Amino acid sequence: MKDLKDFKFLVIGLGSMGKRRIRNLLYHGIKAEKIFGFDPREDRRKESETKHGIVTFKSFNTALKANPNAYIISTPADKHYIYFLNAIKNRKHFFVEHPVTDKGYDRILNLKDENLVAAPSCTLRFHPAVKEIKKILDKKAIGKILSFQYHLGQYLPSWHPWEDFRDVYFAKKNTGACREMFGFELVWLDFALGLGDVSKIAGFSEKLSDLDMKADDRYSAMLGFKNKISGNIVIDLISKKPFRTLRVIGSEGVLEWEWQENKIKIFKQKKIDNNSGHNWRVIDLKKGKSEKNYITTEDMYEEEIGHFLNAIQKKSKYPFSFKESLKHLKVLFALEESAKTKKFVLLK
Repeated sequence: MKDLKDFKFLVIGLGSMGKRRIRNLLYHGIKAEKIFGFDPREDRRKESETKHGIVTFKSFNTALKANPNAYIISTPADKHYIYFLNAIKNRKHFFVEHPVTDKGYDRILNLKDENLVAAPSCTLRFHPAVKEIKKILDKKAIGKILSFQYHLGQYLPSWHPWEDFRDVYFAKKNTGACREMFGFELVWLDFALGLGDVSKIAGFSEKLSDLDMKADDRYSAMLGFKNKISGNIVIDLISKKPFRTLRVIGSEGVLEWEWQENKIKIFKQKKIDNNSGHNWRVIDLKKGKSEKNYITTEDMYEEEIGHFLNAIQKKSKYPFSFKESLKHLKVLFALEESAKTKKFVLLK
């Protein structure tokens, strides 16, 4: 395929993620005149026009008259299917943010057009710490993985401090942040730890805080995997301190990671003069660049969109599939079933 100089992109949804994806495209050298935006909200359209110099549209049908070659779908997750089904119908390449529903997946999984790039988000796979953790564990630095504990904590009103959190999709029941982040985190945990398929899960969801919203603010899960690894995942929206804390237990040591410290720690026991001793190895990581008001760094999002662009140009295959995405969604659905039935749920 020729280069992308004449390629046109339509960013669907100009909220926080949509504007980030515009920045990502610009970072990769896509000219502003080749990027178009669609959002029914005038304030978001004006901001995108002013900050990034792109043309925007109030109507999706009007936006299609710009004849884009690819969609980047950054709407609330319960609306994704509307646009990726349109992309399939009109043979447009598409990238989609992380889902909370499998609606429309049957159409994607039966897609026979090998020239059409269908790319689901897998952002944290490109985080420097996650890539380093995978390297360490692939080399069996702590032996065979036996179990892990993972906790993501962040205070929901601090996600978008520039707007009322109650008006944003992540405060709604069906698109709540716990629902979104459980699968979002499982994507990279599976990748880095080589977890494979879940065999059973038990857990609960609940609302602990007095935040004015319908969504639950805590998901807790205990998971068993077919390869005999066991794990615990907790997602909460009530911690005033933001953190991602991972501890992996291996047959020969322990790996620990704390997100905001930008360090990976590896513990291994060894013999010193016939006495039991222990040794810590600390790996310092570089902190990437962040936009104003954001904790997360931009580098991983830029790399992710770079993979989408490479796939369009047939330089490389996009590294994550909708088949894998559906696997993680089924784990989310099983957790929510367990929360309702108060029983373990077995997965096929």
